[in-house]
Amino acid sequence: MIVFTRTFTPMPGRLSDSQSFARERVAALKDVYGLDINLHARMGGTIGQLSMVSYHDNLGDLEEIRRRIIADVDSSKLPNPEPGLLIPGESQDAIWLRL
Repeated sequence: MIVFTRTFTPMPGRLSDSQSFARERVAALKDVYGLDINLHARMGGTIGQLSMVSYHDNLGDLEEIRRRIIADVDSSKLPNPEPGLLIPGESQDAIWLRL
């Protein structure tokens, strides 16, 4: 089992807007690709940081869906964050092997 996380940080004062965007993005990923994604808010540490978490059978499954998403990003199938919503360069992806 593979666990994929994407963590991002909102700009100061944009916590509510970033949560709305994240919920919209999670819903679109489910509608378009059938992904079941959990949304988490960080307790402690970087204030307002959000993380989307999905589970995949194997690395090939994750790679296939990521390639589809990357190809579709500019086609308006997925909502994109408006400029100034997220701190640039603060997005981080991580791939975990479930033990």
